[in-house]
Amino acid sequence: MLLEIKGEQPNEGGLCRTQQRKSIAALLLLVLIFAALVLVAYSEFDLNKRLTDVGIEYEDSLYFGILADLHLDSRQNTTYCLNSDTYEKEWVVHPSTLYGAKSCDTSLALMNVTMSELKNTEGKVGKFQFIVILGDQIGHWINGSEMSLNSFDIIQNLITEQFPSTPVYFTVGNHDLSTLFSKLPENQEDWYSQLWQRLSPGLQTTKSQVLSEVTLFQKYGFYKVKHSKHLWVVSLNTNLFYNYINASDEASGAQLTWLNKTLHEAREKGQVNVILIGHIPPNIDILDVSNPDVVKSAVWKSDCAARFNELVGRFSNIIKITFFAHQHADGWYAGKSSSGANVSHFLMPAVSPVTKGHSTFSVGIANKDWELLDILYYICPVELFTRTDTNVKFYFENSFKQKYFKFDKKYTALRGWVMRELTERLISLEDGLQIYTNRLLSTYQYRYKSQVSPFQMFCVMTENMAEGLDSCLKKYFF
Repeated sequence: MLLEIKGEQPNEGGLCRTQQRKSIAALLLLVLIFAALVLVAYSEFDLNKRLTDVGIEYEDSLYFGILADLHLDSRQNTTYCLNSDTYEKEWVVHPSTLYGAKSCDTSLALMNVTMSELKNTEGKVGKFQFIVILGDQIGHWINGSEMSLNSFDIIQNLITEQFPSTPVYFTVGNHDLSTLFSKLPENQEDWYSQLWQRLSPGLQTTKSQVLSEVTLFQKYGFYKVKHSKHLWVVSLNTNLFYNYINASDEASGAQLTWLNKTLHEAREKGQVNVILIGHIPPNIDILDVSNPDVVKSAVWKSDCAARFNELVGRFSNIIKITFFAHQHADGWYAGKSSSGANVSHFLMPAVSPVTKGHSTFSVGIANKDWELLDILYYICPVELFTRTDTNVKFYFENSFKQKYFKFDKKYTALRGWVMRELTERLISLEDGLQIYTNRLLSTYQYRYKSQVSPFQMFCVMTENMAEGLDSCLKKYFF
């Protein structure tokens, strides 16, 4: 007698009803996933379009251009660039393209494209109130005053050609000192005088302002500009604070005293907002946090960093935006002053493709009170363009708020407490892992294979003293 097997009988295609239902459900799931991906892609495209259109995302806002670490090396041609990864050893010849490559500084062709694309971007987002250059206009391996001054002249001419009526505020970087390996020139006053002669016309300010600042700049390399009735731009010479440059205590002390006086004057006038710009940031070097010598990781002299933090905290009500560069990557610092005030600044990515293989410029967006609302980042993947490409462009990458806040309406201006809250969230939440990975891959950390956990890195972004670094490394051992 044959056993009768009970259950579903297969259909003509060999499938039971249960299997059919599962197949249909799987197909519907795939359709839903595909639709979701299309929606996300369209949302990203629509967001990118809205961010680059005039006045749609941020109405009645003020826009300004941001260039950092330009590192022009006009000696490059279409086949090579000069570079010494080991500095004091032999020169190395790297393969290059017309527009540059990783391990190469900015070619003249790329600098031309950068200025042209910055101008095109202004036409999309809104007229720039000014442009800031956050130091290091000179290539890493340029040596000697004549070559350096020639690079300054080239950059100034290109900016003037594209932005003839836009003020350009600059700061002196460690590679702007006319000598290889970031050393102070023997005759500092003569060098600063030559820089002022070339760069001060771009300030487009009154003759009386220029005369009042020229003596100070010729001696120390810092200055202030009254951009308007309600905005001053204060440019620091951070080389005077840098651990790796042997600047005198007199010079660094003079700059801090002048900064204190300048901020007092701005507050006394009332309704004056201040933007601080500098090159080398006062925080722990995020790109070198695994350095066993924690003292060297604090890139400013410790007493200068402490006094600066205290000053910025005391005048945080009038200091609306602070920008630094130097690290060739976007980032920020969010700490506290000795009085407990929230203190923050932003690190801006580089035009030079030397570390990433792509070039970046940025656009700042502020409200009428000069509070920072957002930063837009534009990149040019220079290694993808060959010598025959003629349509080289910078592409909108993302905005700071899009990347870190997803446009959460709770956060309007990017003030100190906002940046502190963001950093603490990244330390404690899993979404910090993805942001850490993206940041790591675009910095020297990845290049030199340093081992730093995401928690250590975000903790370090709240510290600017060597003791704080040591504490972060011990507290977050992974």
